[in-house]
Amino acid sequence: MLLAALTEPLIGLRGVGPAAVRAMARLGVTTVGELLEHFPRDHEDRSRVTPLELAAPGRPLVVQATVAAHRWFGPGGRHLRVELAAERSGEPPRAALLCFGRRFLARSLPVGARVTVAASFERRGGRLEAAAFELRRGADAAGFGRIIPIYPLTEGVRPAMLRRMMLAACGRLGGLDTPWDAGCRRRCLLPVAAAVRALHFPDDAAALRRARTSLAYAELLRLQTALYRRRPPRRLPRRAAGALPGRVAGGLRFALTGDQEAALREIVAGLRAPRPSARLLQGEVGCGKTLVALLAAAWVIEAQEQVALIVPTELLARQHARTAAAILGPCGIKVTLLTGGALPGAGRQALLAALRRREVDLVVGTQALLQEDVAFAALGLVIVDEQHRFGVAQRRRLRERNPAADLLLMTATPIPRSLALTVYGDLELSVIRQLPPGRCAVRTYLARSDRLGEVFARVRGELAGGGQAYFVAPRIGAPAAGAGAEQAPEHQEPAPAALDAVPDALSLHASLSAEVYPEFRVGLIHGALPEQRKHAAMEAFRNGELAVLVATTVVEVGVDVAAATGMVVLGAERFGLATLHQLRGRVGRGARPGYAFLVYTPPLAAAGVERLRALKETGDGFELAERDLAQRGPGELLGLRQAGLPELRIAELGRDLELARQARRDARGALAADGAAPAADCPG
Repeated sequence: MLLAALTEPLIGLRGVGPAAVRAMARLGVTTVGELLEHFPRDHEDRSRVTPLELAAPGRPLVVQATVAAHRWFGPGGRHLRVELAAERSGEPPRAALLCFGRRFLARSLPVGARVTVAASFERRGGRLEAAAFELRRGADAAGFGRIIPIYPLTEGVRPAMLRRMMLAACGRLGGLDTPWDAGCRRRCLLPVAAAVRALHFPDDAAALRRARTSLAYAELLRLQTALYRRRPPRRLPRRAAGALPGRVAGGLRFALTGDQEAALREIVAGLRAPRPSARLLQGEVGCGKTLVALLAAAWVIEAQEQVALIVPTELLARQHARTAAAILGPCGIKVTLLTGGALPGAGRQALLAALRRREVDLVVGTQALLQEDVAFAALGLVIVDEQHRFGVAQRRRLRERNPAADLLLMTATPIPRSLALTVYGDLELSVIRQLPPGRCAVRTYLARSDRLGEVFARVRGELAGGGQAYFVAPRIGAPAAGAGAEQAPEHQEPAPAALDAVPDALSLHASLSAEVYPEFRVGLIHGALPEQRKHAAMEAFRNGELAVLVATTVVEVGVDVAAATGMVVLGAERFGLATLHQLRGRVGRGARPGYAFLVYTPPLAAAGVERLRALKETGDGFELAERDLAQRGPGELLGLRQAGLPELRIAELGRDLELARQARRDARGALAADGAAPAADCPG
């Protein structure tokens, strides 16, 4: 919290009783500091009064009117309808206030009384009505003539009550200083206490903007300072001539792209640095990140240190171990695999002993590598592939267990630049945008579920020509009872009756095998299968023994089958942008172009339409990442809470990118000398 020093309980505020304390606790607010950081979700400008005859529905207004009549409605006439007319005499009622259960208003709002009302009216039956409103007697608009904060509420907490509590809490700010005030002042911004006060009770729109900017910067500065304080300790310089990576690269059948070369130079510069580096390598699906990581591993191995490559699934671990052995093995680099189910007990113990004796250069594994009994003789580099599958807390544990080792995170799910500057502010960033020469484009089609027969027909043509295809279902088991099957029109190839509009993997496999593609071999893979069966299915597909592989999202990451050209995702509306982009990236990895059918069940919500349209319009993962952030907001993508980092309540990544850059520079400048300078020393 920015105001963590204000720990006084709410009961100490004037006018706050036990009932209000209990109600605020439901909002997670128990102290004065927490109350002041219960920031408005919006502000409403009540500084201008609109004549009732000019009032329009659909937006917040402040109107002045005269009470023209009382009408009673509901069971037993217990609800009051207050008819409002313009202040000019003789005008018919133009609006009404619906006062549910508030009979007392008949006394406090007698016919003929002049009132000022703040409400958002709706038009019903030719008149304006409002059920939620605030009002004052008289025409002076006392208490309305300003910008009003709109807060998140709960049962027992009314807007006016919360504003009174907030006004009392602001009196406790006084001359409060925070560690972030000096940095704010150097940026010509308000200190935190003044900004909090102005955010709750702004004098005008300009004051509100300045308060919001000041608090956003303070939050970002606090976050960046926390990130930089996590830097690992210094170490002895590591030296390697780079001969081994050169030999590895010389054995490849192709040259690196310019982006790959640039990323490798950046990574090696970090490996040479006197302080362990932490770098995020992100790039498009199929851009060659793994190869760059293996060349960096060769540099570390040449310096007589070991490398660990951690991946989220055993399927991907086996693939990476095979790839690493093929690329590094000819140069004498010893590669091995360690997963939860790959070795029996005796074999695992032998491998652990070999790691401790430095007889293994590179070990590839799953989270089994994070277990306490896994120790290295000289671990120099930890590579984490598909790092978004690992929690931020796991990444932190890796650094704590191996403080002298460099950390290289890889992701094919591009992270927006604005996001990388905040939650990944403790990491350097390298980007690979270029795809290797010859990589084919993937054409994306959207298909309604009632046209699934046409999709089957299109895929059959590709299979007949020697192609292979994935069919991805959103779940393993049967759908909920009562879900009906949808039939295709007669002129289309009929969808099997056994298929639900969004079939599960098991029923989809049965239907494709028996009814749709009986002339082709159809395999099945999902997360509940034993690892050996998953491995066998994947190998059969890779070797061309299967024409079709029915799967869940277990094939989302890392699976590389060059002959696969088709991807059909059923229930596409149920997946996120990143997952759909990853699935699409499984095809078109060989000499033939790929295609993807995203099959959806209408009607779709607006967000679903936007998501699928984005995938059809672009294959650029970086653009999709920005769209995803704009559509969903940062949310849990940040993972700040689980990492023990301060959360962002005011700062918004898409809007405050320049503030994030400034805060990053300021935090880095403050902590450059010894990593322990107080935040208030941040230079502007």
